[in-house]
Amino acid sequence: MPASAYRDLLRTPSVPWLLATSVIGRLNQGMTGLALLMLTTEHASYAVAGVVSTAGVVGGFIAGPVLSRWADAHGRRRVLTVTAVLNAFTMGALVLAPSQPALLTGLSFLCGLCTPPMTASVRAALPALVGKDQRRTVFALESTLQELTFVLGPPATAMLAVLGGPRLAVGACGALVFLGTLGYVQDRNADAGRDTATRTRPRRTVLRAPGILRVLVSGALLYGALGCQAIGAVALASGSQVSTDAGFVLASGSLGSLLGGLIYGSLTRHRAGLRHLMAFVAAGLATLLLAPDERVLTVLVFCWGFTLAPAMSRLFERLSSLAPSESATEAFGWMNSSVAAGNALGTALSGILVTEYGARAPLVVACAAALLAALLCEPWPLFSRRSRRSTETEAADHADTRNSA
Repeated sequence: MPASAYRDLLRTPSVPWLLATSVIGRLNQGMTGLALLMLTTEHASYAVAGVVSTAGVVGGFIAGPVLSRWADAHGRRRVLTVTAVLNAFTMGALVLAPSQPALLTGLSFLCGLCTPPMTASVRAALPALVGKDQRRTVFALESTLQELTFVLGPPATAMLAVLGGPRLAVGACGALVFLGTLGYVQDRNADAGRDTATRTRPRRTVLRAPGILRVLVSGALLYGALGCQAIGAVALASGSQVSTDAGFVLASGSLGSLLGGLIYGSLTRHRAGLRHLMAFVAAGLATLLLAPDERVLTVLVFCWGFTLAPAMSRLFERLSSLAPSESATEAFGWMNSSVAAGNALGTALSGILVTEYGARAPLVVACAAALLAALLCEPWPLFSRRSRRSTETEAADHADTRNSA
């Protein structure tokens, strides 16, 4: 595997700093859910804990596109700084608050509302700092590093809870967001690629840009498939009661995704488009249905993981190429909300499917969702040619009418 692609990328000014600090600022994504679960279940049921965690997710879903739009309009560094301070205050209040379900739910919602739009910001800035031939590599590396938050986050949370209790774990989540975000905004290139002329002209809705909605729906379907796959794999490995071995099955997929992302980013030339990569994800999910036991399932999940990071990084690369320069951060904000919604719906649906139809049912739905994402993610060449011909004909007729007049 050629390492020169990554070596050249990491020599680009600001890129290593922005990547490193963004990972620190996003470690909470793999920690906060578990930390809140442990904090709430000290004095309440798992049902209450689910409500508290969901409130934070809902807050983040609502705020994502709004904060990202403000970042485009007023500057990413400014919005990130303000939200980092507000998030630190709300997380601190969550640590000190008494264990009353209603209070914890409200504070969790506020924490979600003021979570800094770090993911959207870094994905909007990085393409502006590298050449076109490096964009695939930078998105692959960023997607791979994002996986680290979910690999390192849960064990770090558990260790902190053992050392100082759940409140220490929650406080650590807030501290990481604060420190990572403030470190990120120290680099002036955090605003790279932002169109400063947007204040002098009216802004158009990013959802109306050609192809954006198609990519967002495909992202929601892909992450919905991931939610279904996680529950289906756990149920297939564990049976009626979740076992500790299920964690190894899920970890094998994350490891495969890490390796797949690194390999994909090192390839300077290949012909696989977004549709092909999505189809590989669907095919990999289909193979999981054939697993006769837990060991084979673990191997198959690992192999399937190789398809995941390439598909995600190509999806983000596609969105970056379609988003207007004045709305790049907002576009990624919508993507974050879309994939969060897709994953939540896939997870919720999987619980029902496992109960009613067994462990393989969510995997069937996951395969179908990934296949549908492959069908929708890009326009089909035949329809594109017809659309261009229709447009050209209309333009020619309009020109003839003007000439005859």
